Amino acid sequence: MNGKLYEESERILKYRVLMKLPDISDVEFTPMAWKEWLLYGPKSDFKSQIDIFKYIEKENDEGKFRDFSVIANYVRNERIRRLLNGYALLDVLDCSQSVQYLRIKMWRLFEDLVGEILRAALRNKNICAVANVDRWPGFQGLDFIITNSESRLGWKVGVQCKRYVGTHIAYNQVSEYSSFSRGTSAASLYHKGEELKRRFPHRKRVLIAFNAYTQTKNQRKRLRNLSESWNLVMILDENKSDEHYYKYKLRCNGLDKILRWC
Repeated sequence: MNGKLYEESERILKYRVLMKLPDISDVEFTPMAWKEWLLYGPKSDFKSQIDIFKYIEKENDEGKFRDFSVIANYVRNERIRRLLNGYALLDVLDCSQSVQYLRIKMWRLFEDLVGEILRAALRNKNICAVANVDRWPGFQGLDFIITNSESRLGWKVGVQCKRYVGTHIAYNQVSEYSSFSRGTSAASLYHKGEELKRRFPHRKRVLIAFNAYTQTKNQRKRLRNLSESWNLVMILDENKSDEHYYKYKLRCNGLDKILRWC
């Protein structure tokens, strides 16, 4: 009897820690993520998105995602919603250490996500195109520009991608941290926005990040201050806390502004 009760309690516990995954029809991976999965994924027999999703379901059934609860997606655009769900699943796998992305880092997969989101949003604007300028001379500090064939300026919107914005570093402590932490800190990104404002005074500057934890008053203030040096700050995952079960809150607020600027 005690054995049966133990098994039942284990079954209930396992049920409680399982993450609620989005439906497979509501998931899409970016081209770079597809290449990573198919060529360098954890299994050699991945041939389709169904194979990948079955692997994710298996990891979930084994309780690997016990710190995550659900992916809540509030985006109406069907393709952008699917892309965000796909990236959130990659984030779950990375954070739970179920998959190690050794060839393509997560920040590059995030850049690819942002590029696909921008292209999806601009699909009906024939005069606009998204160009990756990450390695182009003269565009340091920007990952994408949105060109306009009818504009005298050539391009109107520049985009910087960050997987996350670190809000815990105070402005007077930035120099004490590593180069990676400095580069993602709200303090450094504020100064980066000011620099871009001086270099490109007639362009719109957009900062897009996947998340930014703001659990304290000072952290929220540091995040708000970014709007002084950037025309738009988009946070795609608006969950502000990672306590207990993590719930993704996916939004894409601000795309309408980018479309107007373009």
